[in-house]
Amino acid sequence: MKFPSPLYLYALMTPLFLGTAAHAQCARSDAVIDMSAHQVGAGIGYLWGHGTLSDGAHSYRFTVRGGGALSLGGVSLSGRGCVSNLARVQDFNGTYWTVGGTATMNHGTAGIVMENGKGTDIDFHARTHGAQLSGQVSRLSFRLLETHPPVP
Repeated sequence: MKFPSPLYLYALMTPLFLGTAAHAQCARSDAVIDMSAHQVGAGIGYLWGHGTLSDGAHSYRFTVRGGGALSLGGVSLSGRGCVSNLARVQDFNGTYWTVGGTATMNHGTAGIVMENGKGTDIDFHARTHGAQLSGQVSRLSFRLLETHPPVP
């Protein structure tokens, strides 16, 4: 996997420290995730949470767990992400390498760029609550709770 360039990381991190709104502008072809999670860290961070993947026609619930290096403090976060290069809903499952950061003292923002081995990319932006400073590379595992749309 190729990691993002330093210029891209700078572009990602700048809004975190300027306090801009945490929302994603998705392309028409993108699926969307809405996710809530908690993250704690003392050098090594751990994240766990849940959310919904929507592909325009259907919604699927998922869980997320994982961790990475360079995180201090704890936050709850809630936000939205754009999912690109999702050929099949099942391709959402898997381990994503992530690069992201959080700057939170009471309220803040977070941005995480993710990619899995199937080429699925997620650009996630969230509002945070708590106290944390992180700039981390991590691995997050996403698992759909169902792979077929729920019956109405």
